[in-house]
Amino acid sequence: MGPYSVCAVSRRCSFSRTILDSQGQDRVRYRVWLYGFPLHLKSTWLAAMLGRDVQQTQVVMLAFSFALLALLSPQSQVPAQPPDIPSFTISVDQPVYSGQPIWVRVVDGPRANIRYPFHAVVGDIGCNRLEVTFNGVLLKPLPIQRGPTTMIGPACGSSAPQGSPSDRLPLHILYQLTSPGIYSVRWTIGLPFPSRNGTAGAKPEPHSDWVTFQVVETTPEQHEAWIKNLLADPPSDDGHLAGDFLPSLLAAAPDPRALSTFVKYLYSDNPMVSGMAASALEEFPQSQVLSAVATALEKQGPSEQLAYFATYHKGWTNEDQVKIVHATIPYLQPGNSAVPSGKQPPPYAPTRTSAAIKLLRFIFYVPNHAWPGNPELQSYVDTQVLQAAPNIMAKANMNAVQELAEYLGSMSSSFRAHELLLQIAERSDNAATQARICLTWHPQSEDLSHLAAVLIAPGDADSLGTDRSSLPYSLVKAYGDNALPYLERAVASSPYVWVRVASAQQLVLHNRPIGFQFLLDQLVQDPWSANRAYKPQLIRWVRDNFRTNLPPDASDDLVTSFLRSRVAELSQQK
Repeated sequence: MGPYSVCAVSRRCSFSRTILDSQGQDRVRYRVWLYGFPLHLKSTWLAAMLGRDVQQTQVVMLAFSFALLALLSPQSQVPAQPPDIPSFTISVDQPVYSGQPIWVRVVDGPRANIRYPFHAVVGDIGCNRLEVTFNGVLLKPLPIQRGPTTMIGPACGSSAPQGSPSDRLPLHILYQLTSPGIYSVRWTIGLPFPSRNGTAGAKPEPHSDWVTFQVVETTPEQHEAWIKNLLADPPSDDGHLAGDFLPSLLAAAPDPRALSTFVKYLYSDNPMVSGMAASALEEFPQSQVLSAVATALEKQGPSEQLAYFATYHKGWTNEDQVKIVHATIPYLQPGNSAVPSGKQPPPYAPTRTSAAIKLLRFIFYVPNHAWPGNPELQSYVDTQVLQAAPNIMAKANMNAVQELAEYLGSMSSSFRAHELLLQIAERSDNAATQARICLTWHPQSEDLSHLAAVLIAPGDADSLGTDRSSLPYSLVKAYGDNALPYLERAVASSPYVWVRVASAQQLVLHNRPIGFQFLLDQLVQDPWSANRAYKPQLIRWVRDNFRTNLPPDASDDLVTSFLRSRVAELSQQK
């Protein structure tokens, strides 16, 4: 298997691409979930603790109220909670039928502009919790099916498209409420991080009173009428597609009409809409999903979301692979990948050409074992990509050229692939940044000086040199000690501060005094204003990389003292 970018594995890359090395180290902090409440991986001990205590506490405190709730009419409430805990009022859309959507709304009280969906996952309700009881028993929520989507960004932040309905959540996605009867629901607005004393938050979490509602059994005729009406008039705006239509339609699973609709929206230009559709497909039988996706690929070609979905699901046969590859090859030509709307996408937007390259790279060069091995077909695809490369570089947008660079870097080293990467590296956009990284995946000695010159060459539109700062690590990884003199020169004369920082860090890791001196200067002399914001990160970096020399909570003074002593020690060794 050839090297690959983390963009292919964790989907960290979207409009603003992050270029990493061939190892694809994933630094995303994954989160675990507790009743729909997101916690960082580092707090899994807290998740386990709360998962036990919360359930026991609820059973005890609500045991008496359950008997009263069964006597209350729908939408009635149990006595209010203590006044020192913030509260708000909720309601459940009526009437409620089994097998149809159930939405819970905030109708009164301190709203927080809660905008579902929070990420491109149908079951992600952010830092909210919905608890449900039935016949006096606290129900267990359904597991969240995430598919290939990695959730990044603020834990409680919403990524809902503009126009998504606010202050409501889909109860039917979180709980399987198929039995007719009286249910109760409570909504809690949680906090994303534990407080210092280990509790869920420093302040009481706002929550609603328990509200009862009745689920009525749906007749086959009613269910059919609901599906037909919903599919007959889908919204045209992304906000209502992601925040209402798609999650509502999920209640129809496993109806084949719902399945085909979700596959249709894998082609949406909006990543939240296509991501919600991909997430919803996790609720359908895999054999049916793979068949529908393969049919869509054959008829309509690839899309960005479809490429990810197809690669993260096992079960593909060699026959599937051959059909999908031959259906994808024509889209390598930019002239065959026009946007249906006719609008010219921005340079960073996914296109059918970029999706085609990505899908083919995923099939043959991402070691996830989703696809059967087929060396003959792989060789054929490599040839087709090399033949299409000049046209892609001349006519496709930056996103497609960047995907091309990743494919070329993933291939076995060849003269033609190397030649094309050198041409892409001469550009002045993100595709050039990717091509330079890819050149280090198959290092050639004559490339080192050419690549290192980028570290000090002026003219980047980004005065900080953010994109170029990924290169020092790749150079050291590819060329070892031979790259260090070039990094020393970059620390001394690069016009880009992030290049200097990244170069210094690599030098520090290789015990070069100029690296330690640079870090010390940044912490003590404060020669550039942006450093004030960067200092805490720099302190943490030194702590993390010198754990045998510094305690985890080392003060700033202790860190600077360590750097001074290391500079003095290395100077004496000269």
